[in-house]
Amino acid sequence: MAIWAKNSLIRRLFEESRCKSWPRISCLESKTLTACTFPQDLLLCDTSFESPSVKLESRRHPCHALPLPPGSPPSEKLQSKWRKGRLLGRGTFGHVYEGFNSENGQMCAIKEVRVISDDQASKECLKQLNQEIALLSQLSHPNIVQFYGSKLDREKLSVYLEYVSGASIDKLLLEYGPFEEPVIQSYTRQILSGLAYLHGRNTVHRDIKGANILIDRNGEARLIDFGMAKHTTSCSSMVSFRGSPYWMAPEVIMNLGGYGPAVDIWSLGCTVLEMATSKPPWSQYEGVAAIFKIANSESFPEIPCHLSENAHSFLKLCLQRDPLARPKAAQLLHHPFFQDQATRKL
Repeated sequence: MAIWAKNSLIRRLFEESRCKSWPRISCLESKTLTACTFPQDLLLCDTSFESPSVKLESRRHPCHALPLPPGSPPSEKLQSKWRKGRLLGRGTFGHVYEGFNSENGQMCAIKEVRVISDDQASKECLKQLNQEIALLSQLSHPNIVQFYGSKLDREKLSVYLEYVSGASIDKLLLEYGPFEEPVIQSYTRQILSGLAYLHGRNTVHRDIKGANILIDRNGEARLIDFGMAKHTTSCSSMVSFRGSPYWMAPEVIMNLGGYGPAVDIWSLGCTVLEMATSKPPWSQYEGVAAIFKIANSESFPEIPCHLSENAHSFLKLCLQRDPLARPKAAQLLHHPFFQDQATRKL
């Protein structure tokens, strides 16, 4: 694509962003981080173009109702066995609570949003929540947060998810700084395992980043936030502009005839750099400048010199600008970057 065409598209993206075509809708932002928090990582839709280096002052949002979704009647069994506990996080459209199963003593996270009969401004966020429910109900993998069920009544929609006692990768980076390579290897291998499972089921996550990966107390990773995920077929591709810009693949920004699982591989590469440096690539740019750089740059983002040759090789495979040149998740699991993971114990 000629550079003038790219620049024209970037200008169009800029004008659309000025018209608030991509609002920041942080539906369930966590306000606290404790050892037992199910953090902000329950965001339903977040397309912020703010630089990660800019720390905004935390604000408490009122809880707004969402439009009433189509769905089955509430399950009395589900309602009776789960007991709602302490508040874990709050956001614009709902709250997250700790849950306790009175039948077997199991813990869960209850994502709860208010519903109303009609609200055009909130329909997209609810659509993503329903999409997340539909996808998670079909998934079962140790590196994907487990879905227990959902319940709809006249006032609220409740989603019951696996309780992960730990924190997201971005919160761990904020607290402890960049990870050492053995930790990066371990987390990356687990993320790839979850992605290989998703892609094998024709599902693309579309929003892989540190904030959407929870780490429990045993160092086990879980992919969360499937509000952006899409199911594809071998003869279809996706063209919608969704995701987090600093982790977004060039073909998504340029909308080059649709895209598939390769976008998750690019985002994984960005997440590896995030773990190694505490920030994603191109984070020195803000807003449209970041989008322009990702779309137009022909070079790799800077890779820290302290990473091994295998890490450099792995990152360069993930960050190929041609999506067809990026290996599949299942292939990357056999990369030398992970060759000593079988014998190393963190």
